Amino acid sequence: MKKIILMFALAIAGTAVANAQSTSSCCAGKDKSACTKEASAKAACCANSDKAGCAKMGSASATSETPAAADKLVEATFTVYGNCGMCKRTIEGALNGNAAIQSANWDMKAKQLTVKYDAQAIQLDEIKAKVAAVGYDSDTHRAPDAVYSNLHGCCQYERPKG
Repeated sequence: MKKIILMFALAIAGTAVANAQSTSSCCAGKDKSACTKEASAKAACCANSDKAGCAKMGSASATSETPAAADKLVEATFTVYGNCGMCKRTIEGALNGNAAIQSANWDMKAKQLTVKYDAQAIQLDEIKAKVAAVGYDSDTHRAPDAVYSNLHGCCQYERPKG
């Protein structure tokens, strides 16, 4: 009975080591969540017996973005008024979680928001409207006065005339 338990424990340990080795090679230079997603996608791919696609997923040339998806991405930079780190969290937070927006970064000093987004799924005008809806004026959209006045005191920037 001890031999069976020992063999079972060794089998589990061997599987864990093999999994760690396979994910460590695909994870070089990546964060753990990206690696986990890639490993899951590779497992699903192999389960569906797409051996050619499966082999590509583990290679260094494989990317998480297909060329077609990368072609749809557009980067835009525009002015968004604000003052502080809390403004940054609110401005970027208004766009985070939207599948059509890959990234949003507000530069507090320059008052510039850089957004990378899928232009087929969302328009720049909609992005600016989302930022205005949380209280921040942009170069073309003005936040509703009631929303602006509810911002924290340090976040109430000097509004442009308009």
